[in-house]
Amino acid sequence: MKLLLDILQKVPEFARLMADLEGGRSPVEVAGLSPVHRAHFAAGLLTRLDAPVVLVCAGEDECVRLAADVTALTGVPVTLIGAREFLFHEGAVASRHWEHKRLAAFWEMAQGRAPLIAATVEGLLQRTLPPGELSTHVVEVKANGSYDVTELADRLAALGYARCQQVEGVGQFALRGGILDVFSPDRDQPVRVEFWDRDVDSMGLFD
Repeated sequence: MKLLLDILQKVPEFARLMADLEGGRSPVEVAGLSPVHRAHFAAGLLTRLDAPVVLVCAGEDECVRLAADVTALTGVPVTLIGAREFLFHEGAVASRHWEHKRLAAFWEMAQGRAPLIAATVEGLLQRTLPPGELSTHVVEVKANGSYDVTELADRLAALGYARCQQVEGVGQFALRGGILDVFSPDRDQPVRVEFWDRDVDSMGLFD
C-alpha cells in the first residue's frame, strides 16, 4: 500500500492540492475522480496532513464503500456519521441504532480519536450536542475506582439507559447485587463491572 501512496507524490494535481491546503487555502475542489481515486487521494491527505480528514458522501452506502477503501489503503479505521432516523408515526418499537452510532462517533471526535471521518450530507446537517455538553453526559467507570452502585445505576437511567434483567442490546444496563452490566454505544460488546462493596473488583467485556 505504501507504493500506491508514494505514487501520489508524483501526481501534479495531488501536489497542487497539498500546496493549497498547506498554504491555508480552503476549501479546494477536486473534480473528475472515480470512487477508487477519491479513496486514493483521501488516503494521501491523511498521511500528509496533521489534521483530521472528513469525507462527505451523498449517501450511507457510498460512505461505507469509501471508508472501506481508505482503511484498506491506510489501516486507519473510519468514523462513520450517518443521518438520524425519524419516525413520523406511532409505532410499538423504534430502533435507536443510528442515534447510538452518532453518539459513539461524536464521542470519538471529542476525544481526538477520529483522524478519518466519513459522513453523509444529511448526517452533517442534523443538529447534535456540542462537545462540551456531550462530555457532561458521560459516565466513566475506572478499574481502580470507587462508586456507589445505586447512584451509578440512577445516573445511567437518567442518561437514557434502559434497565433490564439481562443486557441484550446497546443502551441497556442490568444490576444484580454487586454486578453491573452496561452496553455503551461506543462498544461492540457490553461491559461487566464487579464490585466489592464500593470498589471495582474486576471489569471486562462479555458476550
